[in-house]
Amino acid sequence: MQLRLIATLGLFFLLAGCLSPNPVAEVRVEGKVTSHRTPAADVRVLAYPVTARTLAGPPAYSSLPTAADGRFELNLPPGEYYFFARGAGLFSFYGRNPVAVPSEGLSEMNLGLVPEAGSPPAEEPFVATGVLGRAFGEEGPQAEATIYVYTDLTSRLKGMGYVMAGPTDREGVFEAALPAGTYYLLARQRRGHSSTGPLQAGDHVGYYPANPLTVKDGEVARVAIPMLEVPAKVTEMAGNLFGQTSIAGRILDRQGTPVAGVRAVLYEDGQMLNRPLYVSQPTGADGVFILSFPEGGTYFLAARNTLGGAPGPGDLYGTYDASADHSLSLETGEKRSAVDIVVEEMW
Repeated sequence: MQLRLIATLGLFFLLAGCLSPNPVAEVRVEGKVTSHRTPAADVRVLAYPVTARTLAGPPAYSSLPTAADGRFELNLPPGEYYFFARGAGLFSFYGRNPVAVPSEGLSEMNLGLVPEAGSPPAEEPFVATGVLGRAFGEEGPQAEATIYVYTDLTSRLKGMGYVMAGPTDREGVFEAALPAGTYYLLARQRRGHSSTGPLQAGDHVGYYPANPLTVKDGEVARVAIPMLEVPAKVTEMAGNLFGQTSIAGRILDRQGTPVAGVRAVLYEDGQMLNRPLYVSQPTGADGVFILSFPEGGTYFLAARNTLGGAPGPGDLYGTYDASADHSLSLETGEKRSAVDIVVEEMW
């Protein structure tokens, strides 16, 4: 009787194993790492799922060290990830983070590397508890950079953050009073355009390599944040910069004339008052915009020439009016085109 029971249980578990869902198939992410636009060897590319609670500790996925050609391959399930690269004293926080990896994988991902270590300021701080740091780039200290302090990953390290510090002085120095806690520090330097929205070619971005930073009560942490210039091809990549689903069209005035200097903004709710999910680059003289994002769904679309808060008098603003509630629905991977938005000056 006992042998029959064991045999029956064995058959049950065997059948249960056969009927269990197959594991998610992995796809390939490949590209290269470069330092000063030269391929870098002995560097590993690391990936943390966007659902990770921290970007500290061992990554969920890691490539083998790169060879002299800087090429890497990484196999992981489709999804959204933060990508980093580390090795040979170099570091990269991928500027498009977090990145949507589709079912067909990604190719030709290029991670620019910066020195992992830098020299923090030596001067005495003015704050009692917080952080004293220096932002630096390939040419030396990075002036006019703003430091964004985040308490966790809920914002995906985008937007204003918990605290903003700076701009950095001509020696790249900044200081921020912070209560004791754990923080992520990022630096962004923009060249003469809006202080919000996606970075453009020629801007600089930096991520503190030892994030998250722990600040203790009564102490001032000293840090150095390496920064990298945003490449010119970021504009060319707008159609899939943040995913394989996209909306493209024009921003026009009431007379049908293209309007320059306006951004398309995509929201997840019809009120369109909270921080948008995605923001396009400013339109040029042709009024053309493109938004890319990872997944299909129902979204709400508007356009404006300023960001942050509700549109005010003198601002240009308009909504997508082909539907009564300003919404449009897309399938994942769909590329919707010929979407026009009319803007007018607010009173």
